Amino acid sequence: MRAVLMPLTLTLLAAVCPAADITWTNVGPGGGGWIQAICLDPADPNRIHLGCDVGGYYRSDDMGGRWAIRNAGLTDYFVQCVAVCPDDPAVILLGCEGGVHRSVDGGATWELCRDGFPAPDRWAFGAPIGSLVFDPSRPGVVYAGIGRPRWGKGGTGSVYRSDDRGRTWRLCPRGEIPPEAIVMALDVSPNGSFILAATNQGLYRSGDGGQTWVDSGTGLAHRRCVDVAISPSDPAICYLTLETLARGEAPFDGGVYRSSDGGVTWERCSDGLPDRVGPEGGAYQLCSGYREMAVSPEDPDTVYIGSTAWVSPGVYKTTDGGASWSFAGPSADRAGDDMGWIRFWGPTIECLAISPIEPNTLVCGTSGHVFVTRDGAATWRQAYCSETPDGRVSGNGLEVTCLNNVAFDPLQRERLYACYFDIGLLISDDLGRSFRRQTQGMENEGNTFTIRADPQMPGRLWASTGEWDTNVGDICRSVDGGLTWRVVGKPETGLPDGQVCTLLLDPDSPLEARRLLATVKGHGVYVSDDGGDSWQAACEGLPEAVRGGVAGLVFAAGDSRTLRCLLGGKPDDGSGLYESTDGGSSWTRVSTQPIFGDCQQLVGDPGDSSTLYVCLRETAHTPGGLWRSTDGGRTFDCLYDYHFAQCIAVSPRNPSILYLGLNDHPFHDGNVTPGFLVSRDAGATWSPEMDGLTSSHIASVTISPHDPRLLAVGTGGNGIFIGRDAGP
Repeated sequence: MRAVLMPLTLTLLAAVCPAADITWTNVGPGGGGWIQAICLDPADPNRIHLGCDVGGYYRSDDMGGRWAIRNAGLTDYFVQCVAVCPDDPAVILLGCEGGVHRSVDGGATWELCRDGFPAPDRWAFGAPIGSLVFDPSRPGVVYAGIGRPRWGKGGTGSVYRSDDRGRTWRLCPRGEIPPEAIVMALDVSPNGSFILAATNQGLYRSGDGGQTWVDSGTGLAHRRCVDVAISPSDPAICYLTLETLARGEAPFDGGVYRSSDGGVTWERCSDGLPDRVGPEGGAYQLCSGYREMAVSPEDPDTVYIGSTAWVSPGVYKTTDGGASWSFAGPSADRAGDDMGWIRFWGPTIECLAISPIEPNTLVCGTSGHVFVTRDGAATWRQAYCSETPDGRVSGNGLEVTCLNNVAFDPLQRERLYACYFDIGLLISDDLGRSFRRQTQGMENEGNTFTIRADPQMPGRLWASTGEWDTNVGDICRSVDGGLTWRVVGKPETGLPDGQVCTLLLDPDSPLEARRLLATVKGHGVYVSDDGGDSWQAACEGLPEAVRGGVAGLVFAAGDSRTLRCLLGGKPDDGSGLYESTDGGSSWTRVSTQPIFGDCQQLVGDPGDSSTLYVCLRETAHTPGGLWRSTDGGRTFDCLYDYHFAQCIAVSPRNPSILYLGLNDHPFHDGNVTPGFLVSRDAGATWSPEMDGLTSSHIASVTISPHDPRLLAVGTGGNGIFIGRDAGP
């Protein structure tokens, strides 16, 4: 029988637990994630509201000099759009995949407003919001369009209306909008006389507050609309962007269109814009493509447009109503433009906004940067980091990064290794106050999964790198503290091509021939007896059917010849915990419990070889949660019953102190978790420790080898958090 602690909500946990023992500080290099929603405040020209795909909501009150992450109350961190009430800027709406979130205190706290929408769905998104817009003439009226524009799915052809600033909603009649259309963008004329809805199946117009909708795409080359914008100073003038559908030898069919009759008819106005057509089957970023637009609040002929193409990234500008366009930055090749530390990919514009009260002030977000201009795009400055002359970078609060792992150096007290998605390996020598990106020599420099530092040889490191969305990976070695790297673990040296998420160093092996063990996704366990120069399989006894689910490898406490390996998958295929007493030469299955479906982590008690912890994600046939064994892995009991336990750390100062990180995939409504929990009684009770920790998607937790009270937590969306446990 499972020993189960019933799941508790974060609110209930906080109500029964004492004040926080850990206060967290957010650190990182700044930027680095997908910024997809941005707007400038209608009352304060220095205030920016921003949303990210996994990081939630950010606010800056000094034009991007500093940012604050404000996620309290969000049930979903995927922010597709942001809208600020025109006559009351304290009222802010976020369009998330999990619905509309509303703040009445300037973003300090949020409330999910699903009244009128379909009920939340445990396994999907019941009301994903693709667009939001206030009626400028009646600020109590708001419109929300349904769909997931980023992914091209989730459309129901639906527009909702609120008459109380987003608190409650009602479905508008669909009219001529197709039932599966994704609402990509909405805009309302300045006098409220009509609404335009750009969808992936055409443009639609309503002249009666959303009661009726009619097709309004006369003159467009096709029906795949992306964005629509109505001039704030002349509602007859409207602009629209079309997706580029052409590939191969077909003529370019995307670009910008202009209407002079309030969106009834359209003419193409793309002269001067790049019109490259990508190859057949190629990514859309290989085609010239335009998404976000911003029209000057004073001049209907001055328009800015953002390019999403890898081949022509940046902002383009017209001052003659689209008759001609010119490149307007940001770019490392333009004098006066500051790109920040992310120069290894271009500024594809994912969101763009103009100030309603300062026409020359614009902000834009990319897949990693935020840029600001106050001179009509003559120059841009980055607004996500600070840099020093010697190449170190520090974030300014805009941490939008996702971590695989964070590691402390065993010899240098303040050295941190940050293993990131997308931006690779960054190293800090001052506990996160500043970082350097150090990937020279890595072939897969975009993603680092884990790192291991030699505790007896300063400067010698091993890191695993690869692709996060495909099973591609290798192992690199550095002998100069990470300044340079060389790939040592690859198919030519005996290591299969695959993600390496666990990397162990045998502390008893000789310095000149270090013994390493690695888990390779899809292949199993591999060993090197020469510091990584060559590799051999160590899979005897591990069933081939579940080697692909290898999820953890640990030494037994005080015994480097005894290893435990965790294999996820179907119980009938052999999933479970395996043990080797000969250094990995052969394995024996020691646990046959049918619980090891989707395994996340295996951790051993550092002082007790018989105590093991396993973090599991729930599947259709196996449980989730934190499980413990006190008999060397023969049997396990559930310590914390939750559908997705991600990571666990055992305090070396007291084995009854456990640090548990929860997670959830952002694929359904309500995916925010209780976050980071602490138990001081060996798992009998748990308390949340979220003071200053703005993301509940915990990816990793690490304890400093120099100070057992010092913790580093990696998150999926808000970067790294450093905290000190002041508890007993």
